[in-house]
Amino acid sequence: MSLANASTAKPRYMHAAEDLRANSEQWSVYESGGNCVVLAGPGSGKTKTLTIKMARMLAEDVRPPRGIACITYNNQCARELRKRLSQLGAYEGRRAFIGTLHSFCLQSIVMPYAPLAGLSAANPVKVASTTEIKELQEKALKKLTDDERWGPRFDNYRRTHLNRTHPSWKHGDEQAAKVIETYEALLAEEGLIDFDSMVLTGLQLVREHAWVRKALKARFPILVIDEYQDLGRALHEIVTHLCFPEGMQLLAVGDPDQSIYGFTGAEPSLLRELAQRPDVAKIELKLNYRCGSEIIHASEAALGEERDFESASDEPGEISFHERPDGLDDQAKFICTELIPKALARRKGRKIGDIAVLYLDKNDGDAMAAAAATARFQFIRVDGNNPYQPSPVTYWLEDCAAWCVGGWRTGAVSLSDLVRRWLAFNSSPQSDHQRRNMRVALVRFLRDNRVPEAPLRDWLGKMLDGFLQTCLDRETGLRDDAEKVAKLLNAVSVDGALQRYTVAIFGGQKGSPDQLNLSTLHSAKGLEYDIVILPGLEEGRIPYYNDDDRAIREKRRLFYVGLTRARHEVHLLYSGWYENQYGRRFKDGPSRFVEDVQRRLGGGASGPSDKNLPGSPAHLKRDGAVQQVKITHK
Repeated sequence: MSLANASTAKPRYMHAAEDLRANSEQWSVYESGGNCVVLAGPGSGKTKTLTIKMARMLAEDVRPPRGIACITYNNQCARELRKRLSQLGAYEGRRAFIGTLHSFCLQSIVMPYAPLAGLSAANPVKVASTTEIKELQEKALKKLTDDERWGPRFDNYRRTHLNRTHPSWKHGDEQAAKVIETYEALLAEEGLIDFDSMVLTGLQLVREHAWVRKALKARFPILVIDEYQDLGRALHEIVTHLCFPEGMQLLAVGDPDQSIYGFTGAEPSLLRELAQRPDVAKIELKLNYRCGSEIIHASEAALGEERDFESASDEPGEISFHERPDGLDDQAKFICTELIPKALARRKGRKIGDIAVLYLDKNDGDAMAAAAATARFQFIRVDGNNPYQPSPVTYWLEDCAAWCVGGWRTGAVSLSDLVRRWLAFNSSPQSDHQRRNMRVALVRFLRDNRVPEAPLRDWLGKMLDGFLQTCLDRETGLRDDAEKVAKLLNAVSVDGALQRYTVAIFGGQKGSPDQLNLSTLHSAKGLEYDIVILPGLEEGRIPYYNDDDRAIREKRRLFYVGLTRARHEVHLLYSGWYENQYGRRFKDGPSRFVEDVQRRLGGGASGPSDKNLPGSPAHLKRDGAVQQVKITHK
């Protein structure tokens, strides 16, 4: 074989790895052996480095049939990792698990080992749907208290107090412990397991049984954790038991500065603690390939701490401040009638899909969606008021639609990956003949329904009638997915909120160039856009008026995450006042985080000024009675 042929015959991951050589820290991750923690700042190429490293380990470090388990925060993160790994020639299958902590505990620990350990686990396991979880929690609460504001207290206590035999279980909050015990007894009566129970049972098995730890190491000698800072104390204890001492090899990636899920039990200090272990190598990724230097400076001001991040971009980026004194609806109208059209005109080839409006909650999302609809923008909405909610099956359906509207031609969506995921949903025992028929049914449906402008309700109805509904009815592990698919079907019905959805629109839900991105700040983590617009930045809302010091630090990190989604421009909007749910108005000015950014960039500490400040490069522009301050350092 010639040298040229030998070069082209290299696996895809080896060709991709050449891109890491120019960054010494990324290359160190790629070549690392043993336990390693990667502290990866925003835009530092974390996912690219992680997936290339995983592909190398699967090919070089782990002999079949052994494999690698990769745990990440949510199904969207798992979806992105699968996509990137498949592009490198590494596919999820028998040798690679890629999914959430809940699914790892259920599939790899609870289902195979709970019966052997004598723990009560229904066979087959019945996963509680979102509706069932809510109903049983309400039933438990009514037995013990009339307080309806229990959600965060219930979830946080359950996820941070993990050992029910320890005295701290009841001493920390005796009433919370009683409510949780009552709820879990109701789950058991119904023969159900919920998402937190999957993790708690998995932790119990790993903590109490050495043979479980040995079995897991035999199957997965390497454990990869993505977004470690968001996964909480239960994961940290599982990792401690599985990896130290002399257990699974660990590769953990994350950023404490981007820990924004404290309400689910996330503790950024756990990643820092892990990185300080003497038996773990720590590597920091500090070069930011996404943001301009001024956006990085602004984000450090938002975070309230200095970082040594450097920008790889030739453009410094822009931060603009917009005071809209008539409230959130006026902000939304201004965004859609002025900011977005001007942004599209500023750069040739820019699409509306390059723009994201990131906001605090679903109520803000209602205002943004209404303004976008009035402006006749197509948009993708990701918040609690979205007519349908994501799940592994709805994500798979989106990818199936994307294949039908052109992914089959461009290779953007892999048919073999769709088939693998479909067969994985069908986890109950099936004969080879039955699984072959399942495969044929899916491929035939996708081949025959490549009609981009077809109504989504017709396309989805055909799939449900053909084979999907049978799977949802049979598989007890998909009961929550079945509920979410039913809501999707209702949303796209003739009278539904998404009645005009076509297969093409649905297939663009993972990011279309022709659809404006509307998302909560929490849901936008891990994504990137040319332009990020942040409305509703009022003191008393971010941070919340009664936040304690810990909560304020987390809100700073949330604002920081929003700023660092942008490549070129960030627009910050505020009115200086807001109304609560009872119509009471609070006039506390713009968020302190906005003022911190203004101070850093030279715009003053008390909001936009009506004149250029001494020594400031600020450019002020009048727009009627509203000031816009654009601060651009070059």
